[in-house]
Amino acid sequence: MEEITRRRFVAIGATAAGVVVVGGAAGVAATYKPEVHEPRMTMGAGMDSVLVVYGTGSGCTTGVAERIGSELAEKGAKVDVVSAKEKPDPSGYGAVVVGSGVRAGSWHGPVKAWVTDNAADLKAKPVAFYTVCLTMAQDASKADEVRAYTDPLIAETGVEPLDIGLFAGWNEPKGFNFLERTILGAMKAPKGDFRDWAAIDAWTDSVAARL
Repeated sequence: MEEITRRRFVAIGATAAGVVVVGGAAGVAATYKPEVHEPRMTMGAGMDSVLVVYGTGSGCTTGVAERIGSELAEKGAKVDVVSAKEKPDPSGYGAVVVGSGVRAGSWHGPVKAWVTDNAADLKAKPVAFYTVCLTMAQDASKADEVRAYTDPLIAETGVEPLDIGLFAGWNEPKGFNFLERTILGAMKAPKGDFRDWAAIDAWTDSVAARL
């Protein structure tokens, strides 16, 4: 979902909410949230163990996490790819890669909570972050802005990632609820899947040795 300011998000959201209250069926649609499949996967059988944690609202970041896990497994690691909602224990892993999609300039709540709860453990091992955001597909010049979405979390937890991957996301209507689709429509966000698998692979390769 494209990043917008909190004020504009609230303003557009309030307008959309006012529109959907008129009809009963539309009101139901406004509260409907598509079910997102968040599988837990184990890849590879190497001696090095890596935990890949992710947070998603539409399912977009699930695919990114699985791709990162697959690439690390090909390089000889044993990788567990797990949703932050499952609250995985990072203590038994040699390295961690954690990332999220973006809503209103911030990672999803379960991912931020997971990093905060496991900060002591994460500070004792190599960690990389990644952010998945539609903004990267629309305006690459905003990379620094997207990278800064993790600054508050880094400052609050003291977890310093060795790198932060920035990846384009998607705008697939089936992955968003009515209000989110209304906001994206009002912003004229392009529709489609903009995930760049080659870029994800290249970033994973670049951090693999340091992990």
